[in-house]
Amino acid sequence: MQEKKYRRAAEYPCGVADFPKLRNQGCVYVDKTDLVYEMAQTNFVFLSRPRRFGKSLLCSTLKAYFEGRKELFEGLKIMELEHEWKKYPVFHFTISALKDMPIELMSSGLGALLRSYEEVYGDPEEDDKTPGKRFSRLIKRAHQQTGLPAVVIIDEYDAPMLTHMHDEEHKSQVRKILQEFYQTLKDCDVDERFVFITGITKFSQMSIFSTLNNLSNITMNENFASICGITETELHDVFDIDVEMLSNKYKVSKEEMYAQLKNKYDGYHFCDESEDIYNPYSLLLAFFQRRLDSYWFASGTPTFILEEFRRCNTDILALDGAEAEAEEFDQPTEFLVKPMPLLYQAGYLTIKDYDPESFTYTLGFPNAEVRGGLMKNILPIVNGTEREDNMSYATIIRSSLAKGDYDRARTALQSFLLSIPYMQQGKDELQDLAKYEALYQRDLYIFFSGMSATVQCEVMMATGRVDLVMRMGSKVYVCEFKVNASAKSAIDQIDRNRYYEPWRAVQRKIVKVGARFDVKERTLKDWKVEELD
Repeated sequence: MQEKKYRRAAEYPCGVADFPKLRNQGCVYVDKTDLVYEMAQTNFVFLSRPRRFGKSLLCSTLKAYFEGRKELFEGLKIMELEHEWKKYPVFHFTISALKDMPIELMSSGLGALLRSYEEVYGDPEEDDKTPGKRFSRLIKRAHQQTGLPAVVIIDEYDAPMLTHMHDEEHKSQVRKILQEFYQTLKDCDVDERFVFITGITKFSQMSIFSTLNNLSNITMNENFASICGITETELHDVFDIDVEMLSNKYKVSKEEMYAQLKNKYDGYHFCDESEDIYNPYSLLLAFFQRRLDSYWFASGTPTFILEEFRRCNTDILALDGAEAEAEEFDQPTEFLVKPMPLLYQAGYLTIKDYDPESFTYTLGFPNAEVRGGLMKNILPIVNGTEREDNMSYATIIRSSLAKGDYDRARTALQSFLLSIPYMQQGKDELQDLAKYEALYQRDLYIFFSGMSATVQCEVMMATGRVDLVMRMGSKVYVCEFKVNASAKSAIDQIDRNRYYEPWRAVQRKIVKVGARFDVKERTLKDWKVEELD
């Protein structure tokens, strides 16, 4: 029989978060059921992961397991571990259904989620007015009627809180409603076999879960670091034929395609000893669409992230390489002073290193998709420009640089800089040349990063510090900026200090760029570009 080379489109579970459907339709499945079994041996579990990372599929898998649907797990790792396959009463809620609901209807919305289970285990008592009381009665009745304790699975528990995260009055009202509902989980612990709660962020137990202090947080537990997402080993074992398909399309070796996928979608670490984790949503869509693209951001950027940048006045240049102490990851989301832990929880930053002596994590962007997508979305916030205009400028500049048409690239870059509102600079900063240069350095860093270029600012080396280094395509651009000084003097500084030397060995064309900014005209006045032989 001829070896299979490509999958049919229907085999990719893109957008499929229902485990029974995935298995019955013969979709490709990365077997995590050994971890599911291990997690199910505990009682109360909380897991935080970024959006589109497989949390809902994990919830559906747990539901099928506790319902005793053995036939769905044939051929999977869990078959060697589980031998009883009991059928527990399972309550599975997706709280995201409430996130856009008016607050005055939210209690009714929770009640609607309970109604289908009340049809199975009986109507609520006359005095069961609130969702929490109805839920409590349900759990107790399910235990009494089946003889087995209940299983509760809550997906996207934090969705309503995130919707109102920066609105204190509404957030307080949402908290009160959810607290009464989640309090049931503690009150009914003797009637529960297993409770699993998942979401993006970690809100405080006191404000959301009240006295639910027996919840085991496995978010940064090494044993479960890979329970969501795809590891390097899984990529090679399960998706080798898909990588070969892409390598044939792009006319590169399979090894080069593995490297491109790693740069684009890999790099997540969910504890200090975690192996690299690929974004499953983007990776599967790349195989399904047969194209490398930025799929995670195309599915939407949460409003709460953009609001957090506004609220914290975040130093964008400090994100890659930012440090956070271990205790910061245990702080409730609503009480965070710095945005780093929230950006980590939401998947925009990941763990790059950990110092066990100081209990300090070093954070950074996980991959090119996240860096580029985030910068593209926050540039309008930082400098007040229009996102659509920025994308138009980026298209022209990217194309011009690839063709070596530096004059056209300069013209487009001048137009972009002139589009930045005057008041964004501020009068005091315009009088300080160093601050003026730093502002444009920041804006160019964000702008070029949004073009999926790899950008570094203030790069230290033995001979000095170069303003900006950008890698895009087959070229490395070594850039020096001057304010009210000539572009030639900037090129001379690059040559004098041999700023390009560290990149001679990367087998890419090196391009030296000396740029002069004009304070009065508020744009790039001139630049000088030289390609290094």
